[in-house]
Amino acid sequence: MYTLACKDLDIVECEFVASGDSLRKVKDAMFAHARDEHPELIAGITDERHRELERMMEERAAFRSAA
Repeated sequence: MYTLACKDLDIVECEFVASGDSLRKVKDAMFAHARDEHPELIAGITDERHRELERMMEERAAFRSAA
């Protein structure tokens, strides 16, 4: 199970945490949350910035065994 919080991405005032069985699901949930709750952070971002955000998410996501 992967988890990633807004706080992991330096958005300290937000308590949102995404979790899922794949990193792709977690990243998708984070982008959906950002569109809904932090649109100013992603409005008009370039493809390059989008890739940077994805890399940051991959680096900072935590994996925890379900066992």
